[in-house]
Amino acid sequence: MRIIYVHHALRDGSGGLNQDNDITKLGEKDAKVQAEILSSLNKIRYKAIYTSPYYRCKKTALILNKKLNLPIFEDERLNEFERCSKETWLDVQTRITDCLHDIVNKYEDDDVVICVTSGVNVAAFINLAYKLKPSANAPFIGVSSCSPLGFTIDKSCF
Repeated sequence: MRIIYVHHALRDGSGGLNQDNDITKLGEKDAKVQAEILSSLNKIRYKAIYTSPYYRCKKTALILNKKLNLPIFEDERLNEFERCSKETWLDVQTRITDCLHDIVNKYEDDDVVICVTSGVNVAAFINLAYKLKPSANAPFIGVSSCSPLGFTIDKSCF
């Protein structure tokens, strides 16, 4: 199956960075462009959108869904890594990988789902796609706002 990872649209951090941050006007515009692109790929059988409950992720998912008209599911396991929590980088990757396993197991091999989450969470998607185990040594990388990345996930990965 395919998972389209989408980093949430550009957040407005003017009031401090937190899970309730809205997205900027530019972020809204970017999400609308991504919705146009994703909806124009008419040979793709999108089945659902999964999103972190963080407001910026949910709002991005809702904007995408105005064009895609899919069921949206919130899953807190898609929340980002927060340095102030007691969760380690390895814990975060494991949490997200567990979520992705559950998603993949619900769908057929030729189905496609979209996951809207935060930038650094892409490491878990990469690990799963390349059959790598979560690791404390995995790079802490980020992805540009509202960037879609496609991953083919083979159920033999787990």
